[in-house]
Amino acid sequence: MWQTLLVKKGKKTTIFIGLSIYIPALIVISVVKNNLPVFIIMSMLSGTSLAALYLLPWSMLPDVVDDFKVKNPSCQDLEPLFYSCYVFFNKFGGGMSVGISTLVLHFAGYKSGACKHNPEVIYSLQMLFAPVPICLLLIGMVIFRFYPINEERRQKIQDALRKAGYVFLSVYLED
Repeated sequence: MWQTLLVKKGKKTTIFIGLSIYIPALIVISVVKNNLPVFIIMSMLSGTSLAALYLLPWSMLPDVVDDFKVKNPSCQDLEPLFYSCYVFFNKFGGGMSVGISTLVLHFAGYKSGACKHNPEVIYSLQMLFAPVPICLLLIGMVIFRFYPINEERRQKIQDALRKAGYVFLSVYLED
């Protein structure tokens, strides 16, 4: 579904649509209590949205590499560096989020194995589940708004690389 939308509307539009669906789904999941059908539907919707979050950066990475090639023709064969940095910072961000969440729960008084938790732990979990991710997502979307490669720029990069005689991976990925 996201790949079809990506081809028809472009990468920036697709990621904004995908991430915009995630926000109301998180809100509904965190607010609506004791309604299993709503919880299941919103969980499916948020999972679909997360699929866009995981797919689109991988499809945008070849555009960044191609843009770098056009701007720096003397630098060759740096694709592994770009991919390694992307994977490293993705893993680093995931590790940081787990570490920060664990610290917050520790300071709130979380005890593993406890049957009942104090209100601070419950409140911390509620904050870590919806408001914090939504705020970070909105900040990310604002930053992403200034991502310089749109469909028009991508076509110019492709044309410049064709003129330079490059055979590049992104053409094969988009077919």
